[in-house]
Amino acid sequence: MAVFVMGRPGAGKDTQAEFLASRFNLEHIITSALIQKKFREATDDPKVKKEKAIFDSGTLNTPAWVVSVINERVAELAKNNFEGKNGIVFSGSPRTEFEAEEEFPFFVRIFGREHMFVFYLDIPEEEGVKRILKRAARELDRNPETIKVRMHQYDKRTQPVLDYFEKISILERIDGMPGIEEISQNIQNILKEKL
Repeated sequence: MAVFVMGRPGAGKDTQAEFLASRFNLEHIITSALIQKKFREATDDPKVKKEKAIFDSGTLNTPAWVVSVINERVAELAKNNFEGKNGIVFSGSPRTEFEAEEEFPFFVRIFGREHMFVFYLDIPEEEGVKRILKRAARELDRNPETIKVRMHQYDKRTQPVLDYFEKISILERIDGMPGIEEISQNIQNILKEKL
């Protein structure tokens, strides 16, 4: 099974993906963590340095590069039979239409279309900003201007992804405003119904 948890910054993607990983025994892949790991491992690579500068500015990374990082990790997991897991759950991917169009067919070949699920946690921009400022674990998250850049980039580049998933009838919109447990239960109910 492959599950994608999407939503604007601050929507609770990582939190919900963790619940799903625990409940369904899935490998949780946090796109931003995967990218940051790549930054730490390939410090001398000029392409990686360029992508790190992009990341640090609050702008989305180059879609082709992101796809290569993600697909490399998924292929590695598939080769190792998902290390005893029942599949994967993503938080924060795909963020562009290019990523969706490149990643989705790759994952369909691995998991089958009937085992692919996309959940969009729907919250207003103001709520996302409020949540990010509240948690503010990273320096970038303490800068309201950087947060606004992230929100603008999200709206500009990610809406076509949602349109793509709606077009192929795989997108489930989830109200992201209730409590964490209620959101989690809503997602789990949909998965149980479809499995």
